[in-house]
Amino acid sequence: MASVWTVSLTPGWGGAQVVAEAVPKQVDLIVDGGWLLASNVRLSRFDELKLNAQESIVDTSVGKAVIVVVTNQRLIAYGARSGWRTVPRIANERIERISAEDFAGLVVTSKRLLNFNGRSGVWGEEKRRVN
Repeated sequence: MASVWTVSLTPGWGGAQVVAEAVPKQVDLIVDGGWLLASNVRLSRFDELKLNAQESIVDTSVGKAVIVVVTNQRLIAYGARSGWRTVPRIANERIERISAEDFAGLVVTSKRLLNFNGRSGVWGEEKRRVN
């Protein structure tokens, strides 16, 4: 999920050459009081999301085209192409790891594995087998 790969066939070489294409930096996160702002250079705009009452940020991760924010109430992701998307937290769920890279976001909790596709704006979820 980190890079887009292209394969080019070079005449006379007889093999394929794999070339990684880097995703340019498209988003950044600004926390302004009770608001999250995504700076989206791809679309030349700022997209806002208001935090709920009593909601506080636990952790954040910013990739090149995706942002992941964990609060005490929900998991929040932003994709340069898809905008803000949220998923509620489960009671007594511990956050073990979060990451954001290129268009992919990942949250590992004590109860679930969640990934976020910044292109489509879809969260994927799998219950953990071991708690």
